[in-house]
Amino acid sequence: MLIYLTIVLYVLKVETSSITTYLIKRKMIKKIALLLLAVLPMGLMAQNQKIGHVNSQEIFALMPEVETIQKQLNDIGTEWEEILDKMQQELTAQIKDFQDKQATMSESIKQARMAELQDREQRIANTRQQAQLDVMKKQEELLAPIREKITKAISDVATENNYAYIFDMASQTIVHTGAAANDITPLVKKKLNLTDKKPATPAPAK
Repeated sequence: MLIYLTIVLYVLKVETSSITTYLIKRKMIKKIALLLLAVLPMGLMAQNQKIGHVNSQEIFALMPEVETIQKQLNDIGTEWEEILDKMQQELTAQIKDFQDKQATMSESIKQARMAELQDREQRIANTRQQAQLDVMKKQEELLAPIREKITKAISDVATENNYAYIFDMASQTIVHTGAAANDITPLVKKKLNLTDKKPATPAPAK
């Protein structure tokens, strides 16, 4: 079912073969190198500052809480599927009843019954959409603490080992900037003769 597919794809990415994984990692490392060359200060390498990378998706998949969360989400998905199945069965029965009797119906009754069936179809569609939103909201609620736990662990490890930058291979972003990192923003502003804008002065009270 669509709800189950959403859950599985959201919580645990489908694993690829070892060869595909190897090729993906090689491609990712190339991207990391290009990104670091683009965003890091040119003097960084000369200063021998430490740069690391991490795969948060790989860590996430190994977190023990994930299995429990998967079961909770499956249970929620099952409840919604039961509701939708019942609604669909009722609609199917009403469609059959309409088809069996429409030949003897007046035009006004026929139009009224057709409108009723269309309304039920729309309600099922709305309920299905609500089910997907409900599952996604619950996923976010349950998974947020795990993401925060992983983020803190990455930051702690980076700080303890004096890493200036940590690049996440999963999100392709820099997820940690340490105290040893160089922020050259002020130097670039100076190079371009730029000054920070002064905060707007609040209007005097009347």
